Amino acid sequence: MSRFRVERLLLGCAIDSAVLLALPVAAKSAVETLAALDFDPAQPPSLATLCGALSALAPAQPIADAARLPLVVTLDDSLARSFVVMPPRGARGLRELRASAAARFADLYGESAEPWLLAADWQAAVPFVSCALPRELYQALAGLARTQGWRLDSVAPALVRVWNRVCPAIPADGWLGIGFARTLTLVHHQQGELAGLRTLRLPAAPDLAELETLLEQERLRNAVGVGMPPGQSLLWTGGAKWLPAAATVAGIASRTLPLPGPKGSPGERPVAEQLALAGGPR
Repeated sequence: MSRFRVERLLLGCAIDSAVLLALPVAAKSAVETLAALDFDPAQPPSLATLCGALSALAPAQPIADAARLPLVVTLDDSLARSFVVMPPRGARGLRELRASAAARFADLYGESAEPWLLAADWQAAVPFVSCALPRELYQALAGLARTQGWRLDSVAPALVRVWNRVCPAIPADGWLGIGFARTLTLVHHQQGELAGLRTLRLPAAPDLAELETLLEQERLRNAVGVGMPPGQSLLWTGGAKWLPAAATVAGIASRTLPLPGPKGSPGERPVAEQLALAGGPR
């Protein structure tokens, strides 16, 4: 049985692993690992494998007073599809904004958004981020919570969790880079408005030169003028070991903001654990 009173459960999911943590009520108590899943590296990772494994996930030891405990789930950005939506001129009401997000999804990915759950910080006058989660994955998570008697509090990609943590520090003109393991999400702002977003699944941990190349590609993709406009800056955050420490990257003033968490380097923890911790209190 868990050694302390549990405030909430934190679940982190990558394409090839998952970790369930117990967050204690007492701030001085350590976060406890309740269960961990790692899939056969010889088999190609898949959403179906992850969903099947989640159905069997259970704490190794019983949790005291587990009924209706909130379950907070953070997904690797590669498990979701996140994109920028420009609301139509004169948009009125949530239905019209949802239709705009669904149309943007179909335009970007060449398929219907029906097998996906669309969520967003809906805005009628400015561009906003919409996140699409596979219904199959959401149903697996809801089934897990129902089986264990927990309450599914929220499901969000790392982008959303990290954005909420570092929001005041995000450059109004420049880039936010979020890195976990081999997933990188780049968010571009111009004059305080969203201008671009892309999630990349990297073949390996990138070095500084490769990160600079990726930024240059995104600059071209977002039609940013030749040379970085003055005043641009870059903020890196996440749990990846390869987040750069350089003061400039691709000619842009750069800094890295570590995510708060237990003592020790975030990069030393498994990616699913890093993702779980990103769903903890700010």
